[in-house]
Amino acid sequence: MGIGGALPSMTYTPLRDEVLTTLRQALMGGGFTAGERIREVELAARLGVSRGTLREALRHLEQEGLVVTNPHRGTTVVNPTDEEIGDIFGLRIALESYAAEQAAQVATPEDLDALQAVADDFNALSSTGRATLAPRLGLDLHFHQLICEAGGNPRLLRTWTELCAPIRLLLSALDAPFMNSDNVVDQHQQIIDALRERDAVAARAILIDHLLESRDRMLVALQAKPAEGETRLAPSRT
Repeated sequence: MGIGGALPSMTYTPLRDEVLTTLRQALMGGGFTAGERIREVELAARLGVSRGTLREALRHLEQEGLVVTNPHRGTTVVNPTDEEIGDIFGLRIALESYAAEQAAQVATPEDLDALQAVADDFNALSSTGRATLAPRLGLDLHFHQLICEAGGNPRLLRTWTELCAPIRLLLSALDAPFMNSDNVVDQHQQIIDALRERDAVAARAILIDHLLESRDRMLVALQAKPAEGETRLAPSRT
């Protein structure tokens, strides 16, 4: 056997990708505030990377809809207006209602079981009365992602993922829960039941009502949140 013949192959992760993953997790986990300015010098030093590497990661995050770059302000965390949120939900409704119609025809038993498992997890988490917004939000968006996947249209799923990035970021920063858990649980189950019955009309109608209610609750919660100026980066846990 040659030298190293029994050694496993090593994988190499570019530094930019490591920085990208770290920043994405921080954005989704509330480490930044919506609208907060990204201070490149400070952030690059904290991550121990060059500004060039950081900028590569930020360019990718901009494509994902998590940050925006302005020639005068630099890079800031995305902070959609009420009108933009309405536009995002309008597109979500168009995409997800179509996905639900398709899922009612082509979803496999495994697809439906996956939806049921997420709905059950959401119900179990909410019933404890101690769940914060972030884990419930994660399960709720995962439920909707699975509907898009069950529709069998990869292009639709990619578009949906890009649309939901700013929504996830905004809601992860809310202190008070914005979702009525009982209502969300009921609507999720009604959607699953309609899909199991292959009732595309019902699945579409229930999903649209669900998203309209979610949009309205989100707007109310965001409008009630006190205005905040730029905040410091979340302290390092190292």
